[in-house]
Amino acid sequence: MRSAERARKIAERVDRLIGREAVKAGGRAPTYRELTERINRLAGRDVISKDTIRNLHHGVTQKGQVPNPTVDTLDWLGRGFGIRAGASYFVDDAKAAVVDEQLERLEKIGDLRQALGNSEVVSLVQRASGLSDGSLHMLVALADKLKQLEDNAGSGESRHGPTGTE
Repeated sequence: MRSAERARKIAERVDRLIGREAVKAGGRAPTYRELTERINRLAGRDVISKDTIRNLHHGVTQKGQVPNPTVDTLDWLGRGFGIRAGASYFVDDAKAAVVDEQLERLEKIGDLRQALGNSEVVSLVQRASGLSDGSLHMLVALADKLKQLEDNAGSGESRHGPTGTE
């Protein structure tokens, strides 16, 4: 793989990880300084600089050159985002696909935990627990339809329902 293509893939993966963190933090992405401090604290020593993270995120150094990180640097970068696969996440497409799929599942679990914090969702689950498979399929179809209606209603729609009533 050419170094420019490798740098692009690394940049895309760093961007994806930063984006996931921004979503978890309500839209605020971590700064390069925050990432550097987190990674160096995790390592117990200085293993990466904010400029290195910036270069890897942009896929180019400040001098316009393609970054050429060491395996150790990529390993610590991955660990800083909670990726146990470390460097292989950034350089191995198959490993990246597996890790991304696992991250998606974790996000869905987080969404489920958040939904279970909503008493209305818990009440719905309790009511649905004794239903037949056929009724559960109908309930899922109804929920999908309501979600679609709310999504299509756009930003003018309140969270009270498709008719605007509670």
